[in-house]
Amino acid sequence: MLSISTSWNASLHTDPGEMINQLTSLGITSVELGFSLTESMVQAMARARRDGILNISSVHNFCPVPEGYDRTLFTPDYFSLSSPQEEERCQAVSLTRKSLHTAQQVGASALIVHAGRVAMIQRTKELVELVDRGLRNSSEYAAIVNDMTNERQRKKEIFLSAIKRSIEELLGDAQTLDIKLCLENRYYYREIPALDEFADLFDTFAGATHLGYWHDVGHAQVAENLGFALHRDFLNRYAERMIGIHLHDVVGGHDHQVPGKGNFNFSFLKPYLKKNTIMVMEVHQPATVEEMKAGMDFLKKTLSVDSNRAGGL
Repeated sequence: MLSISTSWNASLHTDPGEMINQLTSLGITSVELGFSLTESMVQAMARARRDGILNISSVHNFCPVPEGYDRTLFTPDYFSLSSPQEEERCQAVSLTRKSLHTAQQVGASALIVHAGRVAMIQRTKELVELVDRGLRNSSEYAAIVNDMTNERQRKKEIFLSAIKRSIEELLGDAQTLDIKLCLENRYYYREIPALDEFADLFDTFAGATHLGYWHDVGHAQVAENLGFALHRDFLNRYAERMIGIHLHDVVGGHDHQVPGKGNFNFSFLKPYLKKNTIMVMEVHQPATVEEMKAGMDFLKKTLSVDSNRAGGL
């Protein structure tokens, strides 16, 4: 089923009804609840689902935004599930549990999770700027990559240990609620899990039926464009555990573009998509309604999505 993430338009609205009306104006019947929704927005979505207006395929952690936090500033990385500071890690676990309950409440089958990060200088954007300037093969670029990889390798173990504790604490809730806890491949190099770290986590929790992989097309392609990993390696290694996929286009290091507006070859994905793969178009502002409709048409044609899987498109 092809869904649209509320990350596209949630920031434009304070009135939940207006947000839902704009989503349905796209002609869609299925959405993913993004991470910048208030409790009232989530409840409005739950009512829309009960009224048969929208299906909700998936939920993105943390959802809803906790009371007392500014939803324009609160992100899935505000509290880290891989923090070695127990107070922060436990807060992240608690909010993720709430998101699992949100997913059950709205009839979703999957919760997408950011697994945290290694505490190191964030230099991915420096690399993106060099790529934009045509300096991808420069000595400056190579020196930054070398510094980043060495720092991450040196520091990562304490954070991987913390995310394993968090997953262990969450899997029981995921199984009880029958919600797939999905680890997403990430954009920033310092984030967890890196390509090989997914294997470590899945091996640690071998047999955990409610732990899965969520593939983000833009993040994987940026990783390849910046020289950290090949896109196909994520899919070749983890497609069998893939519950869902975020679809958006990419130009260099810039993702979350409307499909068809960037350089990514979406046909590449077709062998990896199963009949029950949750497909979500995750586009950010400033995409217009017309551009979103064109992006959906592009995906429908390129991925051979039929009318049933496209939620009535």
